[in-house]
Amino acid sequence: MKETASVMQLVIAVCSLLAVIFFSVVIPFPDDMKMFMHQCSLTTIMVLCLIFGCSTWFYNSNYSKTRFHVRIMIVVVLWILLVLGAVTAILFDLQFTGKLLYGAFEADIFDTMDLILLYTGIIFSAVALIILLAVNIILTIGACRRAKK
Repeated sequence: MKETASVMQLVIAVCSLLAVIFFSVVIPFPDDMKMFMHQCSLTTIMVLCLIFGCSTWFYNSNYSKTRFHVRIMIVVVLWILLVLGAVTAILFDLQFTGKLLYGAFEADIFDTMDLILLYTGIIFSAVALIILLAVNIILTIGACRRAKK
């Protein structure tokens, strides 16, 4: 089960990287802070999912108490990252759809290719967050089962 969660974390890292790349192609950094916040949260998710995903194969403690503490730390960090990613995605989506009071996108500044790249980035970030939710549920259930033993 932990190998499946690790592979899912590596998929999350790839989806997050693709979303960040697509967003940065459409709008450069200083022009939109909500998109930059979402890119920062996706980059943080990407790096930590790479570290936690690879830790299954590269890190293993001989002490069960240490392994349990590492599992709990990973679960807590991934839940915090999920909340951070969801909040920044909602803020970015509200700005993109024009539902925020201040700072909505002007649809006229984008050509067709920019809109395709922007929607592709949004889809990749949504997929990454949905898979992250599934990984969080799997790891939380596993940690709770270990805590009962």
